[in-house]
Amino acid sequence: MYKVLWFDDEFETLENIVEDCLLEDIQLIGYGNSEEGLKALNEDQYRFDAVLLDGMFFKTPNQSGDVNDSAFGEVAVALGQLKAKGIILPWFIYSGQKNFVKDKNKLVDILADQAYANGKVFDKNNDQDFIQLCAEIKKAADMQPLTQARHKNPELMEIFERGFLPESVEENVMDLLMNPLPSSNTELKSILTNVRSVQESCLVKLESLRVVDRSLRSFNQKMNHLSGNPSKANNWEPTTEVYHTREIKNLQEWIYYTCSEYLHYLDNQHNDVYMISNYAVESLRQGLFEILLWFKKTYEENI
Repeated sequence: MYKVLWFDDEFETLENIVEDCLLEDIQLIGYGNSEEGLKALNEDQYRFDAVLLDGMFFKTPNQSGDVNDSAFGEVAVALGQLKAKGIILPWFIYSGQKNFVKDKNKLVDILADQAYANGKVFDKNNDQDFIQLCAEIKKAADMQPLTQARHKNPELMEIFERGFLPESVEENVMDLLMNPLPSSNTELKSILTNVRSVQESCLVKLESLRVVDRSLRSFNQKMNHLSGNPSKANNWEPTTEVYHTREIKNLQEWIYYTCSEYLHYLDNQHNDVYMISNYAVESLRQGLFEILLWFKKTYEENI
């Protein structure tokens, strides 16, 4: 499913467009003004595959009366700023206003080279334009690394769509999905830090559900608790509820200690020791994704 941020002051009354898009595997998330729409975009820049702009819509939720193209320009500028940061969202113009579709519009002319589909203004009143628009949205989105990563990893993306982990963690995960393997110690340190940060975020989030006891401070204590607190007195059988298997525990420990050790080496510039290869880095990355799936299952079961 392609998720498209839609700016249109009449989006709530255009159910037919929403339904037709769903049939094309496109979900429209509509806003009638630039303020609320840009807020949604800035809160989760990884949520959307593309942006759809009506020619004219409101700037604020309290605005009423006639609309003009100033909100359109505001969104276009914001998308350009995201692009400068390396976050590329294809955007398209879909309007029913005559001065956007048929007449020459100064703002459209200025921004045409920044829009997709060669700046074409798709007409809401033209069925062929709708078909072409859907094709162009999917074509442009499929070329973006962000969309490719999201669509290849739907199980991971569901964690963030459902709000199990915050946007800051989603950014870390997207970096791990999209960035190449390291070619320097600086890049290696960044990936290892990212992996450990996401792992720690999972444990912290489980504390909010009391799956992990807040009083536990050390990593070993937390792992023992998730394993059911086995004890010698009980023949090393669990004495409390078990939240992860031995395999997940081993994976958790390998990720934690491997990242910690090599981050320590890198921080102290110990270049005379054996540095893990990219085979191990890839294993850490994939292992973390497995931990995320375990986290999702555990979170769902304990909400």
